[in-house]
Amino acid sequence: MLGYLLLSGITTGALYALIALGIAIVFKASGAVNLAHGDMFMVSGFIAYTLHVTWHVPYVLTLPLVVLAGFAVGLAAERIAFRPVFKHGLVSVLLATIGLSFVLKGIARDVWGGLGDVLPFPPVVANDPIMLGDMIVLPQQLVALGGAIAVMVGFTLFFRLTRLGKQMQAVADNKKAATLVGIRVSRVYMLTFAISAAVGGAAAVLMAPLTMLYPDLGFSLFLKAFAAAVLGGLTSIPGALVGGLLIGLIETLASGYISTGLQDVSAFIVIMFVLVVMPTGLFGERRARLV
Repeated sequence: MLGYLLLSGITTGALYALIALGIAIVFKASGAVNLAHGDMFMVSGFIAYTLHVTWHVPYVLTLPLVVLAGFAVGLAAERIAFRPVFKHGLVSVLLATIGLSFVLKGIARDVWGGLGDVLPFPPVVANDPIMLGDMIVLPQQLVALGGAIAVMVGFTLFFRLTRLGKQMQAVADNKKAATLVGIRVSRVYMLTFAISAAVGGAAAVLMAPLTMLYPDLGFSLFLKAFAAAVLGGLTSIPGALVGGLLIGLIETLASGYISTGLQDVSAFIVIMFVLVVMPTGLFGERRARLV
């Protein structure tokens, strides 16, 4: 049982890490938490359902198409909902993200189903369990885990090797200095939102066969991914990855050995614990304050 729970926790945690990654890069670049990030993930999941299940697009093509769709949703969201209110402060940005969240929920209910409607995403590989010693492994879990690892590696290489990735890091470290050396900060903000949504789209395609799709899915996943980002440190990209894995393991082991009711509550417990004990998270920046 322990082996199965560990594999399930790592698989789920890797997907949480991808969602937390999108939260962390937006926060690191702009200082704002995108409260609609989970709903952008949800829309990407429904787009994946439409492509793969309704239009019979092969799964291997659905993944890049949904990533592109997520990128487009992120671009539109930044241009329409976020950019006009950035100059008014972070409170206005947070209110804009809440408004966008309700808009995306409304669109999902109108297009794919209302309250209580759930769409099952079929597994992309044979779902017959594989026995590895005493441990039961589902092939779909291996697909999701492998895909999540590939996306994480690709995103890490993007940050380290590409010009845009380095510009995003420069803006996150010092916006004024980045402006002085000729980096267009507004363009970097726009692409940051778009890339975070694209990563969420990849996570949606990988997670869809392991869960059910419904319009309110985004908020619950956002809470768990936000807990992962807070645990790792909201300003830390590696922290988001580690935090996601830890949240997945914590909720899986808690539901397996203590109570299934803790599966959805564990994220709140982690957030409260981290904010009280180590507000900057495991890898967050610790700044001294002059008094």
